[in-house]
Order: sequence, then structure tokens, then C-alpha cells
Amino acid sequence: MLTHSTRRWLAGLGVAGAFVAASATPAHAADPLEIAAWDVLVAPGHTTYNFIATYIAGEEQLKSATLDLDLSAVNDVATIELATSDWECAPSGDTLHCEAEADEWGVPSLDYYLTAKADAKPGQKAELGIKATGGGRTASSSVTVTIAEGVDLQSEPEATVDGDPGATVGLPGDVVRNSGDNTAHGAVLRLQTDYLSSYVGNFSNCEDLEYLAVICTFDTDLEPGKSYRLSEKLPVKLDKGARTGSELENYVDWLTKDDWAQIADDPDFPLPPGTPGTGDKLSLVELPAARQASVPQTDVDQTNNFTVVDIKVGGNNPADLAAVGGTAAGKVGDKVTVTAGFTNLGPATVDAWRLTEPIVTVEIPQGTEAIEVSEECAPYDKDSEEPWNPWDHAGEPGADLYGCISAGDPEPGVGGKYPFTLRIDKLTGPTSGKVTTHLDGDPKADNNEAAVVIKPGTGNPGSGDGGNGGGDGGSLPITGENTGLIAGIGGLLLAAGVGGYVVARRRRTRFVA
Repeated sequence: MLTHSTRRWLAGLGVAGAFVAASATPAHAADPLEIAAWDVLVAPGHTTYNFIATYIAGEEQLKSATLDLDLSAVNDVATIELATSDWECAPSGDTLHCEAEADEWGVPSLDYYLTAKADAKPGQKAELGIKATGGGRTASSSVTVTIAEGVDLQSEPEATVDGDPGATVGLPGDVVRNSGDNTAHGAVLRLQTDYLSSYVGNFSNCEDLEYLAVICTFDTDLEPGKSYRLSEKLPVKLDKGARTGSELENYVDWLTKDDWAQIADDPDFPLPPGTPGTGDKLSLVELPAARQASVPQTDVDQTNNFTVVDIKVGGNNPADLAAVGGTAAGKVGDKVTVTAGFTNLGPATVDAWRLTEPIVTVEIPQGTEAIEVSEECAPYDKDSEEPWNPWDHAGEPGADLYGCISAGDPEPGVGGKYPFTLRIDKLTGPTSGKVTTHLDGDPKADNNEAAVVIKPGTGNPGSGDGGNGGGDGGSLPITGENTGLIAGIGGLLLAAGVGGYVVARRRRTRFVA
């Protein structure tokens, strides 16, 4: 059974495109009720996970909704099992009536497993009718359930390659094996690159969907029990700002042509136009003659057909982080604000979103208590064996030590700043805390610490200024919108297009070429 948060995440990915589009125009009474549901491709005897989401195409949020599912046609070829406890459902003949109340995120998705009957025949189709009501509105839709021939494409779970900043490397993990019992008539390769390792190929059968993926289509047969290698490795170019010692994650996965069509041909969530290459065609080596499939095909196990390719960045391109402290003056009982932070002195960009530990820690001066804390900081226990999760306690006051993250990936000359409002409880003389930067491969240790100082005085409580290194004044530019992160989210949206594609990082299945 999927957890509520997991279902939320999947459903949110699936309908995010519609929500974004709807938010471009103001809400009004005519905003329609929308249904997000994807067609299903399933092999006999196999199960797929799916969901149905309802929402109003504007700013108004549903308070409750009902769904009536017409199972009369689907019952001939498949069975449906609910995978959620958020809906109250009751059957009535061939109709399943379901009701749900909204929570803080709106009306939850209706999650379900669809299992094709063992005697279902590839090529059979059935319509799952959907009627929704909510917010005084109604909507209708349907899901086409197609019985498909099952194949099983597999690839190596992990691969690694080295590369220097600015260099072009060929991605390993370019082998695919058909481990099923049926010939796969054609295949689609999907490459989702790290934003610091851009695809630079020019193959005529590969299309670049900007910020989403590169899609390469092959029209040849993959015979059962055989493996195939790309005629050339997929080339990617490392950004010149890539940090030495970091690892850039790229995802390569394989789909049947029909599974990809479920994503690419969805009229409700169209993909952006792709840009095909103008060079030679990329191929799979030693292929038999291609032939057209007579029935649709689906991959019966999509957890073993992707490769996580890590590019280990070499060269000599580190990032030097300099800690930034601050000073404030006040007396017992005052509330003063100081700003801690860091500056990236370069030459590399800091890929902060990959870090699992704080980029900065802030030690609160003795005799003071943090009563207001930056939302990018959370209490930090350096001796804890549990993973640090800043999101659960972001901005929580009262701790002695805080860990802070970066909102973006700071380029050279860019940093972050974290304001703390401190209440002075005891002060017999200057008291100081410490700001410390943390980044593997930082080439200079002498600028990794700075002081946060509270002095006795009648200065300007609540307006402590930040300094750099030894406490000199200076402001910090804050990283702006992270296009790499946006691209990463776009890739997840693309992957979730069939209603729940989940990348299991670091899977450990055995692959035999």
C-alpha cells in the first residue's frame, strides 16, 4: 500500500502541468472541473498503478468530490483494486461510487491497481468511464484500457564515467537486453541529463525536448534473450563550472514504442516540440531485419530498464566557500538580528541541491536564544546517526546549533545569507558564536569560519549587520531562480506522464548482457 505522501507526490507530478497552466489565468465562476487520468497499457496477468485526480482549473480549491466509475466494459478484461484509504467507495452493479473530502492539499487522487485477466488477448480494449462532481460543477472523462503483449527490456542499473569541466564524454550504460519471452518490435531510449551535463549529440533519430529529455527512437526488433548496444555512445558536455569531486547524475531508460506513445500522444498534457538532429542515425548494433508489430506492447517491469549514469567530475575546478559572520549590539532583554552566511569565491559553481549535509552551520552565541530563524536553517545535531532533514524543522527556534541549506546553486561571486533574531538573556561582555562552511574539496580552510558577535551597547537592536570572514561589512547576493532545478522537475513530470513512473535510485537487480 502506498503512503499518503507518496500518492500525493505522484499525483502532484501528474497534474502539475494542468495546475500551472490553470494558474496563468485568474479564477472565476466559469472555471471548469477537470479530471486528470491516463490511458492504461497492461499485459495479460500483469498489474499497473494508476490514479484519477480532480481539480478546478483555477485558484479555487475543491472542498469535496465524488467519482462514479463505469466498470461495465473493463470487467471483461481486467479487475480494479483501490490503493487508497482517502476515498469512501461502494459498488452498485457495474458502477463504483466514491466520495472524498479535501485536506490541506485539496481533494486527494483516487489511486487504483488495474490487473489484466490472464486470458485477456493483446489488442483488446475497454473504456473506463469517469464522472466527477465537485464545487457545483460536473465533468466526464474516460480511460482506455488496452491489453498489450508483454516484453521486458533491461539495462545495467548503474554506470560511472570520469570527465573534466568543459569536456565532452560518452555515456556508458548503453546496452539494453530483452529478457522477456516476446520480441520487442522497436524501442525508445529516454535520456534525462543533469543540468551541468548537456546532451550535445546530433543523431537524426533523437529529439531534444528542451529541459525535459532526449528521445531516441529505434524501429528494429529486439529478440528475446539478446542484448544490443548503441552504435555510438550518447555524448554529453560538462559545464565549465562543474565542481571537481562532484557527481552529475544522468538517467537512461528504455521503453517500448507503445509505452512511450502513452506519454507523447496525450492530448491533455502535450509535450513541447522536440528538435531532431541532422546527422547520422543512431542504431542498435547487429540487428535483425525490422518488422512491424501487429499488437501493442508494454514493458511488464519498468523498474529494471533504466541506468543511472554518474559522471565523476575531475580536473582542478573546486569551489572556495568563505564564511560570513555578523555583529550586533544590545543589552539584556533586547532582541537583535544578525546575519550569517557564505560567499562562493569560485571558480566552480556549488551544486548545493545535491548536498545531504548543511552547506553552513551556525553556532548561536552563549547568553542568547534564537527566537526567529531563517527558513533555510534548521536545528542540527552533528553527532546524530540519523540523516539530517531540514524540511521537518525549518525555521524552528531555540536550538544552539543550526544547519543551513542554499536556495539555489551559487555561482562564483554569489552566496547566501541567513538572518537570526536573538534575544539577549545574559551579557557581561562580548559573546560570540561561529559560522562554518562545509563543502568537500574546498581548497582553502582559513576562510571557512567567521564569528557572530553580540556586544554590550545601545546600538540598534534588531538590525545587526553581516560581515565577511573577520567581520568586515558587506552584503551578499542571493542565488536566483535555479533553472537546473526547474529542468529536473520537468524531467520528473515527463517520467510521470503515464501516471506513476518511479525512479528507484540505486536499484540492485542483476543485469546480464
